[in-house]
Parts: sequence; structure tokens; C-alpha cells
Amino acid sequence: MRLRKLVNYGIFVLVIVISCGLTTVARGFDIPPPPQKVEFAQRTSDLMLATLFAALTQEFNETTPQNVEEGKDSISLIFNDKNKDMRLVGTLQPLEESDRPRDAFERQAHSLALAGGQAYTSVERVDGDWYYRRSIPLSNFRAECALCHTNFAPGPTNDWVGALMLRVPIDK
Repeated sequence: MRLRKLVNYGIFVLVIVISCGLTTVARGFDIPPPPQKVEFAQRTSDLMLATLFAALTQEFNETTPQNVEEGKDSISLIFNDKNKDMRLVGTLQPLEESDRPRDAFERQAHSLALAGGQAYTSVERVDGDWYYRRSIPLSNFRAECALCHTNFAPGPTNDWVGALMLRVPIDK
């Protein structure tokens, strides 16, 4: 009888230890990245934004009424659907279904952009990996916007039309 109690007690203790260990391991996967890694991702995002803005500005500088269709294709190739780390998100035409907000971050960021041009950032897990995410509100800030987006008022205007979404992986 005493051996039976001892075995049952041992099994009970073993189950508790294994449960605590599994809980600790599972929680370990949700530990956010350290601040210095987030700051590195923020600086990377700043460089990425500068690069993209330079490319967009160059595209705007070269877009004319005569080559607007080529300009649309060019922008679509830069912001293609296979690149999940940079996207133009909006709900105004012309757009593809894939240009609409895809997740909670993008829906919140898009709402803030349209409601007054507010940027939005977050550090979050996406498909198991940590990312620094940010949105940059976009307005109808150049006359060339209306060449492709014929439903926009002739610009530049202060109308908020969507957001640029950037996502930088954070190395833990």
C-alpha cells in the first residue's frame, strides 16, 4: 500500500513538473524582442521608407498623361502582392482586392490614416515571427496622383486616401 501511494505521489509530482515546463516553453515563444532589436528594426524601417519615397517621387516625376498606363504597371511591380513587407493599402479605386486592409493592424492603420492622417506602429507576431510594423498615411499630395486615380480631385489636396504599410522582421 505504501509503495502504491509513493508511486501515485511520484506520478502526480512528475505531471506537475512536466506541465510547468511545457507552460514555460510555450510562454517563451511569446516573449517580445528586446528593445535594442526593436530600435534596430525602427531604423531599418526609416531607411526603407526613405528608399520607397524616393522611388515613388521618381515615378511621379516621370509620369505624364502619355505614359500613365506604364506608370500604373511600374508602381504595381514595385508594390506587388508577393512582397508582404511593403504594401499600398486603400479602399479607393483603382485598386485590386489585394490592396484592401488584410489584418487587424492594417484595418486600424487604414482607419487612422483616413480619419486625419495619423501614423500607426506596432511590434507583433505574424505567422510566428516578430515584426516592427508601421503605416504612413498617404494624401493626394501630387498632381500626378489624379492621373492614375481618376476619381481623386486634381491635386495636390489634403485628402487622405490610404496608407503605405511597412513590415520589418525583428531578429531575436
